[in-house]
Amino acid sequence: MEWNQRLAQARKACGLTQQEAADQIRQYLPESEWVQKVTLSSWEQGRTQPRIQHALALALLYHTDPYQIFGTEQMSTGLNEAGRAKLAEFRELLLESPRYHAQGEVSRKVRYLPVYLQPASAGTGQWLDDDLAEEMEVDDAVPTKAEFGVRLAGDSMSPRFADGQIVWARKAEQAENGEIVLCVLNDQGYCKKLRYDENGVFLVSLNPAYQPIPVQESDEFRIAGVVVG
Repeated sequence: MEWNQRLAQARKACGLTQQEAADQIRQYLPESEWVQKVTLSSWEQGRTQPRIQHALALALLYHTDPYQIFGTEQMSTGLNEAGRAKLAEFRELLLESPRYHAQGEVSRKVRYLPVYLQPASAGTGQWLDDDLAEEMEVDDAVPTKAEFGVRLAGDSMSPRFADGQIVWARKAEQAENGEIVLCVLNDQGYCKKLRYDENGVFLVSLNPAYQPIPVQESDEFRIAGVVVG
């Protein structure tokens, strides 16, 4: 199997579309290095090759060792001796974390967390505050601080969170300014960035296409948790 086929296989194993992968890879890159879906498609077809920083970011996004996708020779192309040494150092750091081991190579620390069946909205708002939840088996890829999960609906929290993605949170009734929270506003569940300023309290989307939602004094508002992953 060629490296570009392994790259496409790793994305599909994570359940991501090319657009979702292009959006989510941004969390590992400076804005000047962001890529579009057409670039990712070109990589997966083998027509062009990602640069080192993109290859490492893709490995992080897909929870894998970059060498398993690209191979030693491919990863080292264009690097001098110091660069190859740095690449080897980065590989060792990945291998030290159970999160990036290939399945079956290490034992996983498994635990079970509740995932609420009703989604929290990353868009228009849906009911969050119910008791219907299923127990889901999770491993070290889920932060140890997580106490429950909620699946998102909508795209207002992209590129960090995609439609349908499970976000993990710790239970909390209060949150700091700037933290991403799961909250209930007038019987509607939201996943939003909390903002306090001189104009009041707002629920802010990461997608600039959505306007902040003001929280009025007359509203019924409470925080259910702070997102940790």
